[in-house]
Amino acid sequence: MARRKNRLKDILNKASEFYNIDQYSKTSKNLTKSQIKTVKSELKEIAANKKNRIIKLTKFLKPLVIPTAKRVTLESKIELSKVDFNKNIVVYMPNHKSHLDEFILGFTFVDKNISIPITAAGENLFRNKSSSFILKSYGAFKIRRDKYSGDDHYYRLLSSYLGASFLAGEQIMSFQEGTRPRDGKIGLFRKGIIGTIEELFTNFSVNPDIEIEDILFIPIAINWSENPDEKKITAGVSSKAEETDLIRRFLNIKKTHSSRDIKGVFIGIGEPVSYNHYRANNNPDENDSYAVGICNEVRSRVVEMMPIFKEHLLYSSIQFLNKYNKLVKVKDLEELFKVTQKIISDYENKIKVIETDGFNIENRLELMVTREIIKFSLDKLSFEVLNLNLIDYYANHVTSLTEENEI
Repeated sequence: MARRKNRLKDILNKASEFYNIDQYSKTSKNLTKSQIKTVKSELKEIAANKKNRIIKLTKFLKPLVIPTAKRVTLESKIELSKVDFNKNIVVYMPNHKSHLDEFILGFTFVDKNISIPITAAGENLFRNKSSSFILKSYGAFKIRRDKYSGDDHYYRLLSSYLGASFLAGEQIMSFQEGTRPRDGKIGLFRKGIIGTIEELFTNFSVNPDIEIEDILFIPIAINWSENPDEKKITAGVSSKAEETDLIRRFLNIKKTHSSRDIKGVFIGIGEPVSYNHYRANNNPDENDSYAVGICNEVRSRVVEMMPIFKEHLLYSSIQFLNKYNKLVKVKDLEELFKVTQKIISDYENKIKVIETDGFNIENRLELMVTREIIKFSLDKLSFEVLNLNLIDYYANHVTSLTEENEI
């Protein structure tokens, strides 16, 4: 445990040094000892504090805490263990479906014996000391979106922390959609922290003492057969999807991750985008930055990997039929489901369709009744949709990918 504390101490010392250099370039004045102490305290408030023992425990607790972790489909186009983490800044860029994305991805890194990255997490997730302890122990660092672009002091703190972390050999994970899209589609990947990483790499490149040669942006596609956050993000536009107490979520994890509800999770790891290669073959934007273009390129690779589950096809078929009839006939649903799956599977740029263990339309409809999504007629030959928001959410998984792939 001492080694971890010293590692954090080294990062904070280096980060305060970076901050001091930046401060001097703007004011021609070095920080006083008292000011450096204050800066270190503010940096510590931001910083992750990974605890190796807690991370290692996930190998043993994973099946107990998140049963769904046993049902992960992992497809990787690269061997992460062969990535040179010493000469590259490595940036993992997943899409964002659930507040549990970071943990299900973390389990994958642990299984592959890859270091858990530091992960950008909104300040709102650090709601209490317990949540903050768990998140920081697992590699999350605190980011304030409200101050990111408008507060110079905060920006320098964050930039200094990231720079020191990269020199210490840390990788980073950042969800560039910014939040979990409420419509079920894949959102835009915003520039955000990627622009900061680009600036840091530019500064590193002119320093002969730093051996970092490139930035590797690694796309990650993640999709759930059912999203554990579904009720929160489909509750209505007036609700704040980002207000989540992760401790409470973990206490209710068994309920959320009922084996009958969530049948599978897909994780796809794609070929990385090299900053040097991208820069050599593309033009910068008006700010002489490549960050937006790289975000778009990474997003396109995420879309290419993204599958849909048969569960999503079922929701899509219900959405279509519900537009024309208040009562959806089960027989019509079964026929439309088969046609929809055939169209997607036969298309030349076909989208991968995942069939989870024991998938059955009848059973899924019964589950929808239990979850108060639909209500059967007395003869059970038809049903009424009760929760259209949730139907639309999963149906849009299909719509989004078919539109992106121009089916």
